[in-house]
Amino acid sequence: MPATTSRHGDEPPAWHLTLGETIDRAELHHRYGGRIHQRISPSRSTQNVFLFTTPAGLFDGWTGEHVHFTGEGGSAGTDQVLTHGNGAVLHHHTEGRTLRLFHQRPDTTAVTYLGHLHLDSDRPYLWADAPCDPRRPLEIARRLVFRLRPVVSPPPAFLPVTLPAGSMPQVRTESAPPLLLDPSPAQRAEANLLAAYTFYLRAEHATDLVHYRVRPAGALTELFTHHDTARNELVAVSPTLARTAIWAALGELQDLARFIAPRPDRALLLPSEPNDDLAELLQHTDAAGIWPVDRYSFARTQPPSRAEEH
Repeated sequence: MPATTSRHGDEPPAWHLTLGETIDRAELHHRYGGRIHQRISPSRSTQNVFLFTTPAGLFDGWTGEHVHFTGEGGSAGTDQVLTHGNGAVLHHHTEGRTLRLFHQRPDTTAVTYLGHLHLDSDRPYLWADAPCDPRRPLEIARRLVFRLRPVVSPPPAFLPVTLPAGSMPQVRTESAPPLLLDPSPAQRAEANLLAAYTFYLRAEHATDLVHYRVRPAGALTELFTHHDTARNELVAVSPTLARTAIWAALGELQDLARFIAPRPDRALLLPSEPNDDLAELLQHTDAAGIWPVDRYSFARTQPPSRAEEH
């Protein structure tokens, strides 16, 4: 099999860019090959795979030990997969390719070279949940996040600092739920419902909700939940009685109850009284339903396990 050559039939050019050097992206690909528009650009004329950190890389960052680099693909509600550009990153070592990271400047064609990297051999990538498209924030799917180690030195300060994925779950308490910079109407409705219930607990029961940030082992993103410590009750909020929203809230309770000890009871905070079908679903899943009766009071159902205790 003939050796790989450039498009002019010459030997592949030697690498001449230095750390921190900026070059026009079209010129980079003219010299060393690769595709001009992708975040991951394997070259056919040289043994390089070019990686471009851009605003689309939701999880791109520097942990102090690894560069996190978000994979590509996975549109229209589908997960990213380990093929094409992602596969070129995963198999770069066995294929004899070099990973080279660049910072893609917004609204320009200039890119800055951040160095030569290789995949972490013990744990080459993680999975993270994220919107498929910023214009459709409710369409969530899995995103690949590669864990890369700089070969020579840490990259320049173009990358944001990010937290590493821990090997143990982390649970942190907060005095208030997280604030959103640009909440959607559903998120505003959820926040208002939670605020009203918090006021009710303080006024009528002299208790409060504790808010938790939970990072499961190996996860990059935090999950948020609410805990009524007086009842030892985990509370999920659904701003609508739509069935898919109820399914999501019940799944949230089932998932996050694992991280609270002793294991808590579960409750759904709803915008209005559940109908018979929803009340039956709540009983079947052993969750209470809580809803506002008026501006200052709330009512609740009791799941079978607690109703039998009284």
